[in-house]
Amino acid sequence: MGVRVLRAPQVRKMEKVKEFLRTTRKELDRVSWPTRNLVVKATVSVIIFSLAFGISLWVFDLVFTRLIHFLLSLRG
Repeated sequence: MGVRVLRAPQVRKMEKVKEFLRTTRKELDRVSWPTRNLVVKATVSVIIFSLAFGISLWVFDLVFTRLIHFLLSLRG
């Protein structure tokens, strides 16, 4: 087994990848991450809102379906 020698273009690509990862890491260190408590509160809020919206949509669908069936039944 021989040692693999990288050619100049491959070395430049690797350096670009390393630099990209370094700058990405620096940017992620500067991000203001939310606290666990804030994430839990936001998640619970989204779940409650989604349930309320889904239930209200279901109720409107039920009411309009029955209304349409009633109106169609009057026609004959």
